[in-house]
Amino acid sequence: MAIVQVLLTAVTRSAGKILNTAFGWATMMLFGKVPQERQSYLSVLSFGSVAWIAAVVGIVVPRFGVFLLSFVRLPDWVQPGWVRLGMLTAALFIPLVIGFISIKLLDPAAQPKTTGAKARAILRGYPATLGLAVTLILVFCFVPFMRLPTMLKRWTTQHVPVIVEPTDYLDVVDEMEQVLQAAEWKVTRHEASWMLKLPVKILGTLAGGMTKSLVADQLTTLAASSLEVTLHPADLVIAGKEHEVIRARAALAEQLAFSKAYLTWSKEANELEDRIRRLWEEMRQAPEAFLHSGAIKRLQAIETDLKHVEIPYEEWEVLFRATLLVERSLLEVAAGVEDRPKDLRDMPQGERGAARLAERARPFGLPGKLIAAAKVAALAVLAWFGLRTATGREIIGPGNLVTISRLALKSDNVDAPGPEQERRAA
Repeated sequence: MAIVQVLLTAVTRSAGKILNTAFGWATMMLFGKVPQERQSYLSVLSFGSVAWIAAVVGIVVPRFGVFLLSFVRLPDWVQPGWVRLGMLTAALFIPLVIGFISIKLLDPAAQPKTTGAKARAILRGYPATLGLAVTLILVFCFVPFMRLPTMLKRWTTQHVPVIVEPTDYLDVVDEMEQVLQAAEWKVTRHEASWMLKLPVKILGTLAGGMTKSLVADQLTTLAASSLEVTLHPADLVIAGKEHEVIRARAALAEQLAFSKAYLTWSKEANELEDRIRRLWEEMRQAPEAFLHSGAIKRLQAIETDLKHVEIPYEEWEVLFRATLLVERSLLEVAAGVEDRPKDLRDMPQGERGAARLAERARPFGLPGKLIAAAKVAALAVLAWFGLRTATGREIIGPGNLVTISRLALKSDNVDAPGPEQERRAA
């Protein structure tokens, strides 16, 4: 009998670990990997809704309800009536807690301000709890079938923190599709499987706007033969072969730096990201004088604030990368490579950065050759005048001639005389 008891204990503990893992998968499949600040609230909502289901079951079948909550058997000396009373109290109290926590998921500006509005939001916890519980149970049942293809392909998965407003969701999907197509992935757009759309529909109907910032009504996946990218309102999931995932993440991080999606998640970082995005949009539309003065001052102010803002390193890295892209564009304009910054998505990968500079720096076709020939002829005349005539030697000495030659030939990538040669000529 003791051996049986030990085996039952081991099985129940293993079952608990398995259920926790599957429950975590279900939450991840439904909401994605949300920022840490919201993750704590979301965990309370998720576990609270499932505990509420167990409490409701415990009102009808006390012993089974206790087992669902604790994975232990109810002792014989405990009266079922007391258990029912406790379960009833929990079933009435848990939705109120969930309604209160759901307020914290909203942006501060969207949170109810008056006592009446707060009370109504808390009372909406009752239908929201039911909707969240049913949704999680359905996803819990479906998640093995949804994860099986990825596991069989031995794909890896990476999560990129993003924040996408509901009104901007499809626009961001369009931008992502454009980026991946430009990077030579033949992606096609697919809506989420019915195994995910059904729970999301139930959740949206019963929970209303409580989880609107966490669940997309039109959850979309961009799929290629070796890659799948799914956008959640608070998470970007990239699945595929490891090297494909890394390359896709790099392409999206670079070319979505100024998109409608936030790549940071804290309020302070979002504000800086808004400033960088506004500066970028103004640089692409403002007069040329703004690029040589006002834009530089604005960028300096952003860089100064970035040095002193208190944000996690991961967010700082995202913002720093965006400021470097702005700075590179301003330098390209200053060097005459571009008239004004171009949208990163409009430029193929082989025409950005140093490749663009190299292309513009080389003489192009017949005009470039004629210019180079004219420079050589002018330098020959200047050399004859400076070295062969008395007047030339008085006006243009050998040292000045070397300096002029160096400046003239520098733009054609011809090695000019160095400082040692200048000293010898002088």
